[in-house]
Amino acid sequence: MRLRYCLSFAFLAAVFLFCGCAHELIVSEVLQSPEQAPIYTRYNIWYTNPKKVDTLNMLKGDILPFGTEVNITSASDREICFTTVRDGREFRIKFTTDYRMMSAEDYLRELFSTENESDLTVGIRPLTIEKLKAGIVEKGMTRQEVELAFGPPCAYRTPSRALDTWCYWTDFLVGKRIVFIRDAVSEILVL
Repeated sequence: MRLRYCLSFAFLAAVFLFCGCAHELIVSEVLQSPEQAPIYTRYNIWYTNPKKVDTLNMLKGDILPFGTEVNITSASDREICFTTVRDGREFRIKFTTDYRMMSAEDYLRELFSTENESDLTVGIRPLTIEKLKAGIVEKGMTRQEVELAFGPPCAYRTPSRALDTWCYWTDFLVGKRIVFIRDAVSEILVL
């Protein structure tokens, strides 16, 4: 009887230990790309501390521009770590599903791409590209351009990108609301 309790306890401990471990992601499979293919940021990543980048991509601090080539050093359902190819800066994103409301795999696909800056900005004027890299959104810009500058809106506040209003955070309880008419920004409201 005592042996059965010990075995049951050991089994439960193993289950809790297994469930508590992070699930590693195989980046080339998630991105459906060749293993050695270059990987780029799909949109501007905003941060105040590169070791604690917020999953929300709060529009605050410095910007790692879209189209930046990166090496993903580790990726799991809890954390994504990468370095920039050009200067070796290290970044760490603690992934949470609370605001993004998506799987870690979907978030990885949303965050990174095999498309470089030229591919991401086809048809966008050079002056507009410079504004987007600086995180500037203006009236008349398209949804694609807003995504490059601010990233996709969090599903927590914007459940569908098809909506005419996208919400972003700029600080704790402070944000911006981007209003579209058709495919162009018509208003930028500070909340």
